Parts: sequence; C-alpha cells; structure tokens
Amino acid sequence: MRLKRTGIFTKLIIVVLLIYAVTTLIVLRGKIETAQAKKDELIKERADKTAAIDDMQYALDHKDDDEVLEDLARKGGMVYQDEGVVIAG
Repeated sequence: MRLKRTGIFTKLIIVVLLIYAVTTLIVLRGKIETAQAKKDELIKERADKTAAIDDMQYALDHKDDDEVLEDLARKGGMVYQDEGVVIAG
C-alpha cells in the first residue's frame, strides 16, 4: 500500500497554523509577564498597607504612651514652641 503525498495546499495550511500558534504564544507570554509585574506591584502595595495598618494599630494600643503621642504629632507636622523647623529641599 502506498501513502498519498500531501498537496501544497495542505502544507500551506500547516505552516499558517504553526505561525499562528507561535504568534499566539509570544503574545500570551507578554501578557503573562505584564500580569506578573502587576501582581508583584500589588503584593508590595499590600505589604506597605499592612505595615501602615500595623503602625496605626500599635498607636491605638499605646495611645496613652507619651512617646507614641509625640511621634504621631511629629508625623502630623507639629513641633515644640522652642523648636526650629528645617525644610530640606
């Protein structure tokens, strides 16, 4: 029994499908890298916000501590009357 040879049309279709598959894979790889970068950015943002929440919770838990109150006041821009303010710029 003899196998039938494929025609040029069949070969052309296979080449086109391979080109399509490779192009699709390249595009998807770019999308995956973009999504990974966004994920990493969101993880960092979450860690920053968690740290801020922890700081706020500590301040609430120690609201009667003079050092905590002074630190909060300084973060809010307050200074002592006799204290000089230096603005770096």
